[in-house]
This record gives sequence, C-alpha cells and structure tokens, in this order.
Amino acid sequence: MRELDRVIGYELIKQELYRIIDIVKYPEKYRKLGVSVPNGVLLSGDPGIGKTLMAKCFIKETGLKTFVIRKDKPDGAFVDYIRETFEKAAAEAPSIVLLDDLDKFANEDDYHPDAEEYVAVQACIDDVKDLEVITLATCNDFDKLPESLVRAGRFDKCFFMHFPEIEDAKRIISFYLKDKKVGKDVDVEEIARFMEGRSCADLELVINEAGISAGYENKKFISQEDIKKAVINKIFDGNDYAGRDPESDRRLAVHEAGHAVLSELLFPGQVAFISISARNHGMSGLVKTNKASHFHDDFENIEADTMIALAGKAATEIILNEIDMGSRSDLHHANDNIRKLLDNVAAYDFHTWCHGRETSKRVYDHLDDAVGTELSRYYIKTKQLLGRNREFLEAVIEKLIEKKTLSYKDIAPIREKFVSGGNKAA
Repeated sequence: MRELDRVIGYELIKQELYRIIDIVKYPEKYRKLGVSVPNGVLLSGDPGIGKTLMAKCFIKETGLKTFVIRKDKPDGAFVDYIRETFEKAAAEAPSIVLLDDLDKFANEDDYHPDAEEYVAVQACIDDVKDLEVITLATCNDFDKLPESLVRAGRFDKCFFMHFPEIEDAKRIISFYLKDKKVGKDVDVEEIARFMEGRSCADLELVINEAGISAGYENKKFISQEDIKKAVINKIFDGNDYAGRDPESDRRLAVHEAGHAVLSELLFPGQVAFISISARNHGMSGLVKTNKASHFHDDFENIEADTMIALAGKAATEIILNEIDMGSRSDLHHANDNIRKLLDNVAAYDFHTWCHGRETSKRVYDHLDDAVGTELSRYYIKTKQLLGRNREFLEAVIEKLIEKKTLSYKDIAPIREKFVSGGNKAA
C-alpha cells in the first residue's frame, strides 16, 4: 500500500500529491522536460479532517528528510527559529520543511498580513527556491494567510480538504470499527448519515465513546444504540436526563416533527435523524438532513427549504393551537432565504433588486414589504401541506416522544404508511 492510500477519501488531492512525489523521486525525467518541483504545497481545511496525517504520509512517501516548524516559541525567538530551520533544510537538500498550522504562526489580530512571522516565511521560501527544498504547510483558516504568502511561486499547490461525505464517512467508520467488538445490529450507513459533515476526529471519538458506554454497562458488544447515543451526547450535546418535563418534550416534539415531516414530504429520505435530546447552537431539538452539496444552487430547493424552516411554527399552531415561542432562528433563516431570492438574484422581478449605491430608499422599503408578503404566502402553503398530512405528522410526534431520537429507518415506515406510495409531495 502506498502511504497516501492510508488516508481515506480525497482521491483527487492524492492524485495531485502523487504527481509531486513522482517529481521528487524521479527528478531527471522532469529536468529533461524543463520541469521543476513545486516550491510549496498547502493543505487547508477544518480541524480534525486529516491534514497533518496527509502531510505525514506525503513526507514518508517521498523519503526526504523533514524539518518541522510549529508555533511553540515566543514571537522573537520563533522568527529566528523559522530562519534557522530553513537554513538547516537547505544545507541537507533535497528536503522538506513542514509548517504545521501555518495560520497560527501570527495571532496578534484577525488578519495580520504583515506579521513578522509571515514575512520571515515568505523570505525563507524565496531563499531556498532553487535549492530543492519543498515547503509543505497545513492550515485551518486559509483566509487568515496573507495573499503574498500563498501566491504562485511560494505555494504553487493549494489543496482544500473538506469534511468526508457519506461514502468516505462509511469507509472511515468501518476503519474505526474493525478492531472493536461490535454487535450484528451495527449499521455503518446509518452511522454515516448521522455523522455526515463531521470530521474524522469526530467519527473516531463517537466510536470510542460508544465503546466506553458499552463497557460501563458490562456489555460484550458495542450496539448500534450505543453509537447513536454517543452521536447525540458527544456531537450534539445531548441532554437525555431523568426528570424531563413531559409538556416541554411534547412542545419540542411537535416543533421538530413539523420540520422533519415537511422535509420528508418534499424530499423523501432526506432526514437523517430527528431528536428532542440533541441540541443545535444552544437550542433544544434538532432535525439533521443529508442534502446534496449544491442543494442551495437550485431555486425550487430554496423555496422548499424556506417552507421547511417555517414548518416547526406551523406544526405548533396546527397541533397545539398556540404560538411557537421557539421559532426565532427558523424565522430568520426563512427571511434570509427569501431576501436572497428577491435581492441577490431577482428571482421574481426587478422591483426588489438592490443594485448598489444608487438604489433608492423606495426599493429597500419595497424589499421589506415583499419579503413579508412572500413569507406569509409560504407559511400558508406550509400549513396547508402539514394539514393534509396531519396523520403522518401526529404519528411522528408520538414516536418521537416515545423514543426521543428517530433515524431515517424509523421515519421511513411511518411515511410509507401515511403518504401515498411514499412519493414526493405535490
């Protein structure tokens, strides 16, 4: 197995890195073509997704001596250390200098484009440009790096690593499960849908926490329920404690079921799970959906997303006949959707398009009026759709109150029973 293949996913990035490795290993054939090794390679992405592992595998595959720089010294001493390290790398070329967490090298303000640390790195990269020294860097926040540092000629290859999608998540979960004692009920697909959009580190944490829970309860195997509880508790700040208020649970179940049911009516199978134990940005209750990466590029999807956002409030009004006091963030989300359609892309007409400094106050006033009108129209459509599928809504509410968390596998048979043919709602 080649070293980079130890990293699950990121196939296109690995292809590019293997090209660079080939230049390092077989420089003569590239010299004949007048080709040189890229000066710098940058791996950027959120914490915990495997950037440092990718960098280490790249280094091991090249076989080059490597010098690592991390911000672990006071500012003045650190700048001197950067220069000294590049000098050592040049003296032992061909070699690699690994700048780990490059965006943390300077932190006196948000952007610091002229920070001494970055100026030193730039100068050092320039100094070793023709000395067969590759600069390899990782960073969490690419936007904090000065443009002068990440331009071509210094970092010729910048790769942006994202959270693993479903198929890669399944492979990562399977990897973390292979040395664990797990029950026959463990379903990797369900875990992956619960965890879509989470880092490799999060996936590993959940599997380990599930094992700790199983061990504490003297179980011989880790069950699917252990893993699902670990997801809710560790990733979504679960609060499934004794002594919960049944009335509050019911209100929460009605609200979250509204979101989930409308989502299932418009996009059958999109809901990964619904929970009244999980928390989302400090708010109790959560509906986790699995959306395509370009979901919000489609006009009809944004309209549907607006209705789904309004469905918690609508369900509360339909089932409990009361005003939903927990819908503030949903209303803001729906408002933002409609405002983007009216202003950003002039989806309905040009009377609400705010086209720059010359836009009159009358257009802004009309935009506010139009947003309110459209929200009211979508809210009526949402209530009508939930009302026509009230049995489906009530069945999900009761099941959610009973189990606290429902996965797509729990929701599907309910949808099939109450929605004709399980088809997408008209």
